[in-house]
Amino acid sequence: MNAKTIGAVILSILTVAACTGKDVEVGPYTVSTIEKNVYHIQDYNSSNPAGESFDAAGEKTHFNNCSDIYLIVGSDQALLIDLSNRIDWADNADESLRAIVAERIAGKPLTITFTHNHGDHTGMLPAFVDDPAVSFALPQADFARLAARFPEAQRRFYREGEIFDLGDMQVEAIAVPGHTAGSMVFALKGHDILFTGDAIGSGHGVWIFNEEGFNNYVSAVPHLIEWVENPDNGVNQDRLRIYGGHYWQKDWLDLRKGKELGMQYLRDMKALLDEMESGTAATEPSNLGRPGLETYFRHGDAIVTWSADQAEQYRKHYPEKFVYRDADIVIRQIDEHTWEGNGHLVYNESVYIVEGNDRALVIDAGSRMPNLDKAVAKITDKPVILAVTHGHGDHVGGAVCFPEVYIHPADTSMISGGRAAYKGQIKYLNDGDVIDLGGRQIEVLHTPGHTAGSITFFDKANHYGFSGDAFGSTNLLLFTGPFSALINSTSRTAQYMEQNGITKLYPGHYHGDNPETLQRVLDEMKMSQEVLAGRRKGMPNTSNGLNRYIEDYGVTIRYNDPDALR
Repeated sequence: MNAKTIGAVILSILTVAACTGKDVEVGPYTVSTIEKNVYHIQDYNSSNPAGESFDAAGEKTHFNNCSDIYLIVGSDQALLIDLSNRIDWADNADESLRAIVAERIAGKPLTITFTHNHGDHTGMLPAFVDDPAVSFALPQADFARLAARFPEAQRRFYREGEIFDLGDMQVEAIAVPGHTAGSMVFALKGHDILFTGDAIGSGHGVWIFNEEGFNNYVSAVPHLIEWVENPDNGVNQDRLRIYGGHYWQKDWLDLRKGKELGMQYLRDMKALLDEMESGTAATEPSNLGRPGLETYFRHGDAIVTWSADQAEQYRKHYPEKFVYRDADIVIRQIDEHTWEGNGHLVYNESVYIVEGNDRALVIDAGSRMPNLDKAVAKITDKPVILAVTHGHGDHVGGAVCFPEVYIHPADTSMISGGRAAYKGQIKYLNDGDVIDLGGRQIEVLHTPGHTAGSITFFDKANHYGFSGDAFGSTNLLLFTGPFSALINSTSRTAQYMEQNGITKLYPGHYHGDNPETLQRVLDEMKMSQEVLAGRRKGMPNTSNGLNRYIEDYGVTIRYNDPDALR
């Protein structure tokens, strides 16, 4: 039988299937209808079934890690989500997949996108990559470095919030990083359906490969839940259906026949992440034989597959007790009346809540924290004052939900200008000011260098402070001050710390193991003095708009030559 005859047979089978609505095998694929114009394509057939088979002794006799493709056909355009495994066990895989899609889209423009960049979800790219009529929409975070795989004229990149308007149907992209840095979930709006790839797992667990992935994931899952619960998105939570990237893996879950993963699964996943943060999650060996994926962490139907050792190391990086999480911030408790929160958009930017008898002080406001006031209200019922260590966007993003903000005058233009100009009342803090919280005083020291208006807050009674980016969180970016200004700031700060018994400064990007100590401040002063004296030479730097760097004592200082040497 020649290729033309094979194609005719395939199209004949597809026409029958479209009329009956029943599952149908087409070459190595099985096609089913989720609802009108929404199709599920899986890379298995009766000769190579999906999933695992075992003999009487429990030995695995067959395995097909079947992967899923979803096709949504609107009145004007069509969207194909993922491209399954690369099929090498059938000769007609490319032709079969093209025929399945062509029959259903009936000549409409086709866009292909992906939940993430793993090969079991991009494998059938060769079936479409040479078709000039196909467009590729690529999630920026996962595919920016893979651009060469796609024809330049046919590709475009996008970020979260992208709406695929297919005519009578719209699909929205929601970022859920963790499994990969750029994992996307796609919501079919008005239909109570999510297509999730591997972002939240399909039943056998979501695989997490490192601490960075887990740190992303603990905020990504609440972010997805927040999207689903937002009334503006119109999701009926009781009817929510979740279609993952490996549908066959539902065999691990106690679901009724025909029942999909739903809202309870998302809530189980969030509860599991909370337990992993606190070290109380139930665990068992995965027996996968893969380094770094040897443990199942379980809660209800949710499973995270990761390394127990890495999970423990993650908790050591954040020794403070986990107390709260939402889509934008994870909050841990430093002591009875002090908390630290990490965002996840800019190197885990930090927010601090300092409570007195009469009021509470919030220090810094993250990158994108539009509900920061609500998160703070979960921690303290005291009236709140917001103050920022400096004016950079990753420290003032959540200021929008506070009626006023305190900042050093030298950084005023950073918060009052630009596209996201703060609309509330701006008040000033200067060197030597004291913020009285009632039984707790916080003193301000002007520490310029990173910015002209950088300030550090000191709690003398508790022997610690909050320094923002003044000393770099191990990576000091000397944007506006010369080394002479940094020497003055480090000298004054070191003297203050010695005189008042300050043992550490919580920095602007706190990781549990990187507080600024007196020795760190002295080391930065010494490095700066050596640069100005010509005893230390900088190396070329290409990041952050700064052209040189020096590195020693576990800290890097980046600066511009010659500006910083004046």
